[in-house]
Amino acid sequence: MRLTVKVLNGDECTIAASPSSYVTDIKQQVAALMSIPIANQKLLYKGKPMTDNKQLSEYNIEGGSKLTVVARPGSASSADSVSKTVSSDTDVSAPVWTKLQTFLRRHYTEKDADLVLAEFRKDFNKGLASMSLDDIERLAASKIRGTGER
Repeated sequence: MRLTVKVLNGDECTIAASPSSYVTDIKQQVAALMSIPIANQKLLYKGKPMTDNKQLSEYNIEGGSKLTVVARPGSASSADSVSKTVSSDTDVSAPVWTKLQTFLRRHYTEKDADLVLAEFRKDFNKGLASMSLDDIERLAASKIRGTGER
């Protein structure tokens, strides 16, 4: 089933889950897709807090339901800040993630495809967050020279 997860600041994403999924599974997907550390997340359903070790079926959550994430302030590193900025830039990255998701769903179950995509996004954001501005500038310059554009 598909669930919408909305952060109080307005960002939202759609995730795949099953009634037997645990709240911690949802938090892991939110961490990967929205770069909010699991320790800083508090999930709410219909305004009521959810417990990590409970399954979604215990809350009578059905497909199409909306969950709310309260992102508690925490010890977010600068790498987390960069990752959050990158993942929230949906205008540029959304087509890439959508195409990758479409490709993965041709070869895997919906649940597995979404898990692979979440891990890929997490690895991508970690790699980008570990790059310095000089690294990014060198990469951009080499790609511009490689395509013949200036």
